[in-house]
Amino acid sequence: MTRRRLEGEKTKQHIAEKATELFAQKGYAATSIEDICLAADASKGSLYYHFKNKEQLFLYLLEKNQQEWEEKWARYSAPYPTATEKLYALADFFVDDFLNHPLKKAAEEFSGSKLAEPEILEQVINLTKTAHQVYIPIFEKGIEAGEFEADEPAALAYLLDGFLSGVCSAAYYDHPDQLHTYMRKSIDVFIKGTGKK
Repeated sequence: MTRRRLEGEKTKQHIAEKATELFAQKGYAATSIEDICLAADASKGSLYYHFKNKEQLFLYLLEKNQQEWEEKWARYSAPYPTATEKLYALADFFVDDFLNHPLKKAAEEFSGSKLAEPEILEQVINLTKTAHQVYIPIFEKGIEAGEFEADEPAALAYLLDGFLSGVCSAAYYDHPDQLHTYMRKSIDVFIKGTGKK
């Protein structure tokens, strides 16, 4: 990579970092291009060189965050040898991500917005739809090892993602101090439902 491209990438990442902070603090709608330029000490020309508009910048941040999440989960889950242990690790990991995700509220706001370009909104929704695919190898491993009864791993991953998302949201608002306990209990229930041998 040439020095010029290296500097350009550094500027892009700095803009992305400052934009993430602003979206987390103010939300999507309340954060303007001017706010981002000011925080990043960048000109509008520089921002628009890297990102077509605010929506494209936000999509970039979500895609980057998803990639980082998958990499973090791979590292976090590596020490757990069985599929069952990985599921319990996932419960804890899910809670920590839910509580600390910098773009969670802004993403919810964006997804419910009527102002977003349909193509961008579709890409954002697809990101959330495909997040569960990282759980598929857990079920493949568990079925192969005889930990779970034979079933469709992709379907189990999809159901687990919906189950954990729902329980995590409900417990967060009703019993925030017991969030980890409820999530691990959810894994108990889910494993029994898969017909663990």
